[in-house]
Amino acid sequence: MSARIAVLADLGQDVYHAGDEAMGHAAADELHSRGLQVLLLSRNLAQTERLFGFPAAATLPFPWPPAEREARLQRIRGHLSGASELPAGDPALALIGELSKCDGVLIAGGGNLNSRYGWLLYERAAVVAVARALGKPVVISGQTLGPQLTAADAVVLAEMLEAADLSSMREPVSTQLARSLGATPVAGLDDASFLSAENLPDNLPDNLPDNLAENLPEHGYVAVTVSPFSGASVDFSERIASQLDALHGQTGLPAVFIPHMGIGAEHGWDRESHTRIAEAMSTPSRQLPVLTARQTATVTAGAALVLTSRYHPAVFALSAGVPVLGLAVDTYSGVRLAGAMGNWGLADFVLPLPALEDGLLGPALTETWQRRTEISSHLAAARPSREASARLWWDAAAAVFAAQSSAGSDLPPASRSAADLPPAQRFHAGGPWLASAEKAATGFYAGSRLAGQAGVEEDRLRSYLERQGRELEALQTEHQRLLSSKTVRSALSLHRGCAKLLHR
Repeated sequence: MSARIAVLADLGQDVYHAGDEAMGHAAADELHSRGLQVLLLSRNLAQTERLFGFPAAATLPFPWPPAEREARLQRIRGHLSGASELPAGDPALALIGELSKCDGVLIAGGGNLNSRYGWLLYERAAVVAVARALGKPVVISGQTLGPQLTAADAVVLAEMLEAADLSSMREPVSTQLARSLGATPVAGLDDASFLSAENLPDNLPDNLPDNLAENLPEHGYVAVTVSPFSGASVDFSERIASQLDALHGQTGLPAVFIPHMGIGAEHGWDRESHTRIAEAMSTPSRQLPVLTARQTATVTAGAALVLTSRYHPAVFALSAGVPVLGLAVDTYSGVRLAGAMGNWGLADFVLPLPALEDGLLGPALTETWQRRTEISSHLAAARPSREASARLWWDAAAAVFAAQSSAGSDLPPASRSAADLPPAQRFHAGGPWLASAEKAATGFYAGSRLAGQAGVEEDRLRSYLERQGRELEALQTEHQRLLSSKTVRSALSLHRGCAKLLHR
């Protein structure tokens, strides 16, 4: 019987996230194609089993406040070391039971190994700690690290990476950070870089809401994905809208808004920001509902050009040879977008948020469109080496599990070594807007990095102060309870009576 591998990605969240789900799909696909069984760790087992077709088990969500998640991880580690015991019914015990029946653990790709999303970092650290305590091999795939990390979280991350048998990072900045923490990762790609589409007629989803497929523009479209955190002001939406109108004048193509996050098909998150932009436009546009990860990848890859402030639209488009212009709204998105684009030689085509105010979005979109044939040819030339690197990575990941599994003979031959992604030839932007964008990026990213670090440090301090406040309040409540008890009242009355006698 083939080895059984538990895969942890951000699956089954209350708010569906196409990119997170896409990385889970890709990891499961790659392991399954190499003869491995897959168990998905999820927050919504029924949804995950329905969408993936693999069995699922409950993951171990962590509390959001830093003080609480740090204490939670300490309790789990104490149980694993035998220094203490978790209470009966603790969800961690169920996870330990599930992982004991597996032959290894894969932490699928993502951008959550940081203090900004520290509860996800600690969830992964706990799963790795359980796996190692059980003697199971661990592979960590396609990660972004940081950029914001408190000292405590950096230690947790370093220990997690050290415990892994094999790890890969999806952009150079993360690779450098991992190596500074003492790890030896492979420089690679995002897990979902070559996510397979569903078998869809005419390359379009066949299970979309009624007549949506018919309403997708017949002669092409510009795909747009903008997160609600990309800009808080109405001016942001208006600036995007005006440039999409201008682009329509050059292309004749409508904008199709493709949300990546939402609750149900029609509600929340990206659709809200998309609605604001669409209402400010004077040219045709279409709004899609929240689609599944594979559908989202398929529709994004079918565009003539992609404009995005999110990460995975770029990932889906680049491997399909579609020109992309990224809009980075802070250091975190800058690291990820520049990394994804840079892996294909297109890092020039990522604008920092101030570029919007400086009027650079229009010229950048114009160059991206006018040079679309060159860009597509460049991407097509880069694809074989990217595919080979990804294939070698997944072969190496499967080999790690085969090496420590009694079912290794069922697996295809594979080398346990994985090579770094070869550098892509740079595709240079030629417009004068680039120099202005690079100048704006320097100060913007530096300020964003400092603000982000200050934010996570303040969040940690506040959580400890709040915990101490709750502990003090509990002590005060207990003190008042004792003072009000019959025993203490009697003792105090006796004490006062004795004091009077002594002073006569």
